[in-house]
Amino acid sequence: MKPVLAQEKNSINQNEISIQKTDNDIFEMGYIDFRIISPTALGNHFLNEGYNQDVAGFELYMNIYKVYNFRIGFGHSRFGSSLTDASLAGNFKRANYRSYYVQVSYAIYRTNLLETGLNLGYGINYFRQITRGDRRGSYNTGELRAGIYGRYQFAENFGLSFGANYLTTNKDIKSSNVGKDLFGSTHIIYPYIGLYINFE
Repeated sequence: MKPVLAQEKNSINQNEISIQKTDNDIFEMGYIDFRIISPTALGNHFLNEGYNQDVAGFELYMNIYKVYNFRIGFGHSRFGSSLTDASLAGNFKRANYRSYYVQVSYAIYRTNLLETGLNLGYGINYFRQITRGDRRGSYNTGELRAGIYGRYQFAENFGLSFGANYLTTNKDIKSSNVGKDLFGSTHIIYPYIGLYINFE
């Protein structure tokens, strides 16, 4: 009687890397995204005329969930600017721009690893003018934003984010220490790159 040789197959269970984190095509939890932004101010506004924007700022975006191809979330962006012309902007050495917003995105292209789409949002921005560490002037306005976004999944729960946003503010200025002719709508555009972490 010949001995029976049993061979065992060792298998490694690996989770398939996918940008879709659930099997539900309708509902999916979101992600948190840490971004580096590179802002540029445009138009006849003292932020453009009298300041130079820092090379980089930051943005924190939290996508709450996805319903069909729509994503809903909120975020916070912030960057600084340095004075270049005191005759236009007043003697404020620094200016800090912060905004808080809600956003709806729509995915127009999606594979296992890549998602791209459009986004539209609205928020409130806070502008602070600073000299020697003290706040000397401030105002806040409403802010409309639109942009494009992309996500590339390179690990089970991590991925690379990239895109660009365009921001424009209304003219509801509460306080000002510079000429009103430089307080038209603010226009800001910034590309970004970041790292996101899935909730699931």
